[in-house]
Amino acid sequence: MIKNKFTKCALGVMLAASVLLSGCGKSAETSDNNTKTVKSVRLETGDITQNSVVMKIGNTGVKYEEVLNYAYLLKNQYEGSFGKALWNYKIDDDTNIGDKAKKEIVSMITQLKIICENAAKQGIMLDGDEKDQALQDAQKLVNKADKKEKKKYALTVQNVQGMFEDNILANKMFYVATDAADTNVTDDEAKQIKIQYLELITKGTDKNGRKINMEVSDKAKTYKRIKEMLKEAKKSESFLDYAEANTDSSTSEATIGKDTKLLDKEAIDAAFSLKKGKMSNVIGGKTGYYIIYCVNDNDEDATYARKEEIINERQTKMFKEKYAEWLSESKVDISNKFWDVFTIS
Repeated sequence: MIKNKFTKCALGVMLAASVLLSGCGKSAETSDNNTKTVKSVRLETGDITQNSVVMKIGNTGVKYEEVLNYAYLLKNQYEGSFGKALWNYKIDDDTNIGDKAKKEIVSMITQLKIICENAAKQGIMLDGDEKDQALQDAQKLVNKADKKEKKKYALTVQNVQGMFEDNILANKMFYVATDAADTNVTDDEAKQIKIQYLELITKGTDKNGRKINMEVSDKAKTYKRIKEMLKEAKKSESFLDYAEANTDSSTSEATIGKDTKLLDKEAIDAAFSLKKGKMSNVIGGKTGYYIIYCVNDNDEDATYARKEEIINERQTKMFKEKYAEWLSESKVDISNKFWDVFTIS
């Protein structure tokens, strides 16, 4: 499957397998094997065949064979690990995973049609190298399918190539739509440090699932206890081993930034004041008491990765806002009989 910047954009209704991207209309004046323009789009009202138009999204129609292509991609990705019975697994009394997957495939196709329709309006197209790569990827995927699968899921090189091409087009559109996003991230904003810590919880849930909500008197006893632990921790050969043996928290080691939610703010501030190899005094927070040991006061690799995450978050926010505008300008219609015939298995 193709993974790219667009697939990381959390539009809210993507499958866990959000690397699957649907086909998009190439332009408002042309049509390909799976996509028709609004002038020729007519939703199927009779029996559904692979050639039936089952969705109309903005200026674009989607044939049933295209939806089947996505059903195959999803099956191909998950059945090898979880088996064919996966789709019958119940999520609740009325819904199984197969039902959920069908709705999410339709949601993905809807999103991608709208995005790619706007790409066409802006003249965003693929170059020769990108089309060649899409062709090679399509040939590999189709060649792996057996004869029965090719027939059942309408797998042709032409169809699948279009899907890979559209995936690349969506990626291009992501960058075009987020070109104005602020990509300047300071070292201080993204800085990551690696710490080991021991926490005695006064309010919350411990590593064993026990609910804790201490009164003032119990907090005082806990504070006295962790003061003694600080003395022991300073004498220990391995702070991490000591912390893991005595902490209430489910973890004793973490790489954190100033925006982490893992620790109380008081603990975060104290951690960032430590130099490499130094240990804090007892730190009191809203949910507990901490002892922190600084393993690395400037994790450069983690800081770089966090910069990339921050940029992606900004781009994603901008893209979601633009997508919301495009969606508000689009009309989506689905054939009533489509849901009666569409299956994943």
